[in-house]
Amino acid sequence: MGLSKSTVATIWKNKETILKTFESGQHSNVKKIKKPNNYEVDQRLLKWFSQQRNNNAIVSGAILQSKAEDFASKVSGNQEPKFNRSWIERFKRRHNITSGRIAGESTSVDMNIVDDWLQNKWPIIRSNFKDEDIFNGDETGLFFKLTPDRTLKFKGQTCEGGKLSKERITIFVVANLTGSEKRKLLVIGKSKNPRCFKNIVQLPVTYKSNKRAWMNSEIFINALREWDEELRRKKRKIILLVDNCPAHPDVKNLMWITLVFMPPNTSSKLQPMDQGVIHSLKSHY
Repeated sequence: MGLSKSTVATIWKNKETILKTFESGQHSNVKKIKKPNNYEVDQRLLKWFSQQRNNNAIVSGAILQSKAEDFASKVSGNQEPKFNRSWIERFKRRHNITSGRIAGESTSVDMNIVDDWLQNKWPIIRSNFKDEDIFNGDETGLFFKLTPDRTLKFKGQTCEGGKLSKERITIFVVANLTGSEKRKLLVIGKSKNPRCFKNIVQLPVTYKSNKRAWMNSEIFINALREWDEELRRKKRKIILLVDNCPAHPDVKNLMWITLVFMPPNTSSKLQPMDQGVIHSLKSHY
């Protein structure tokens, strides 16, 4: 292979280290294996990072940098050690650490609580209601100007796009268990009187506004009281199942709506709207 005898001898001498490193999956893009500066800090940081990821903790580059400085101060006694971004980038390359998107929320759910609620509490709550009178509601954010990130193209053609729009609204989606009844969407935007509403007599949605375009307790309470009044005229009683969050207060004196809250931190498992309903709505949009 055109290598000198000394190079081959060095590789042969370190073959155990090279094989061990290769089998561990680390240093996949590195041609030379050498101890980094601050080797002890490097090893402590690697051990700490492994423990955090085993616990599904979220770790950023800034957190790694802060932790490296913390370990260095303990190792050397220096109270002001500095680890710049390039050291952190080399650390990530050395140990094959990459950035990844967090998928889902299910790791934080206590399945004992979920099972107990489904088997023992929910059957009692819903026992006096028909399926068509059981509703679920949930909010979702919609980046309404965001274009798709995929397109058809000629083979070999470069795909280029502009800056992605971050304009968003919040939608409160409500439907019943059988799917036979869908409430008019409650849309929350930033502007009280958007220009596009000019000369519009009737909207296909209920529109509310606040500075952040988020659901808040005031909007939630007013929406439920208006719905409660509709139900009074129809002499119809329903259940509304929602998640437990600050924007969903326990609304008092509702006569026709029984407001039921899911146990805290269980919506990723119990929220019916998260089982494809909201996804379908956004896909059609």
